[in-house]
Amino acid sequence: MKRTSYFELLSKASPARSALRAAESNRLFAESPRKRHRDLAPSVQALADYVRRPENKFLRIYIGNMLDGANQKNPINIKTPTDFFQQLDNALHSYPKYDSNFMAALPFYTVLQPFMENTYGYYFFTNEAVRPYFADILKAYHANLETPASLAYLNDSYGNWLSEEACQYLSMNDYVYDPAKPHGGFTSWNEFFIRAFKDFDTSRPCAPDPTGKRVISPVDGQVWKISKQVQREAAFDIKGEQYYLTDLLAESAESPLLQPFVDGLAVQIVLMPFNYHRWHSPVTGKIKKVHTVPGYFFAQPAPDQDYAASFPFLSHVNTRTIVFIEPENPSIGQIAMVFVGLTEVSSCEATIQEGASVQRGDEIGHFAFGGSTCCTLFEKAKIAALYITDNAELADGGTGSGDTAAKNVVQVRQDIAVAL
Repeated sequence: MKRTSYFELLSKASPARSALRAAESNRLFAESPRKRHRDLAPSVQALADYVRRPENKFLRIYIGNMLDGANQKNPINIKTPTDFFQQLDNALHSYPKYDSNFMAALPFYTVLQPFMENTYGYYFFTNEAVRPYFADILKAYHANLETPASLAYLNDSYGNWLSEEACQYLSMNDYVYDPAKPHGGFTSWNEFFIRAFKDFDTSRPCAPDPTGKRVISPVDGQVWKISKQVQREAAFDIKGEQYYLTDLLAESAESPLLQPFVDGLAVQIVLMPFNYHRWHSPVTGKIKKVHTVPGYFFAQPAPDQDYAASFPFLSHVNTRTIVFIEPENPSIGQIAMVFVGLTEVSSCEATIQEGASVQRGDEIGHFAFGGSTCCTLFEKAKIAALYITDNAELADGGTGSGDTAAKNVVQVRQDIAVAL
């Protein structure tokens, strides 16, 4: 079964795909009850109240023009600021539906994408004062996905997440779940989303490494971009989509944590919603630092910029958890991993602490629901070879296996690099 890749899903939409997103947004709006302002979720009320303050006229102008621009491309039911806040509340109370194209499975992205891609939407979503309000909305969404109500579509009836088609699509037989129990034995959507393998060593075997020089993938996903000359700092080049360490790692230009990666190598892997979403250590070593950086949630680098092509930009500005590892074998050099939340993601959760020792392949954290990406940085002049490519058009976003697997699709514990 063909899976829709992020290249297709999040690239600049064709007219047909834009129309499908508009139709899904209209469906959500039409099927949701209209609410008075005081009945909206507190996090949505807070954003609406902030926008309505007399001094925030410019935000109201942004929203009005943002809505007008979106409706000029595809007519949608969101015409006024009141409609916009109502639709945010609708998305907040929507639970992911099984959908091989992942539009219904990503309600916030489906609702907001038409606005993200126009000039005034860019101004609104990148406004520093607005960012904390969206953080609170997504925290509330994360909390909703922890409740029993979030299991609405997690059952084995046709078209839902545990249907015969979906279980085949998701390789559910590899995971811990009980088809004889209601909802497969899961108590919430997020528990299902971060499901574990029944036998991790069988599902994601870790090849022997007698030399101690091999580096494995920390996540399942699709290799999106490989950069061979990571820069220390600069104004972000949207067209070149370069990586700049001061922003990416949230460290000063003089930081000893940052220095090893100047002119080093970066590998960015993007996860689809159906992927395994736990993180694993790429090497045996010691955790030098772990920190989470608050950031934006629905920002594109510029109006009309291809969202999929902007993943490097998003790694610099979105909410992210950064993990620095000092490998046991010094020939590998220093490694840093930047785990980034995209679209619906409201939580990047490390499960290890500074000073901890980890073995190659050990679990170190996970994402909560949504799309996500991991950027792994390697020290300058330490890597001899990569076993991957970043030709994103090669793959359908699945994980594949054997000789027919696309070289830009990787699995946790799969060798991706070897040190000198």
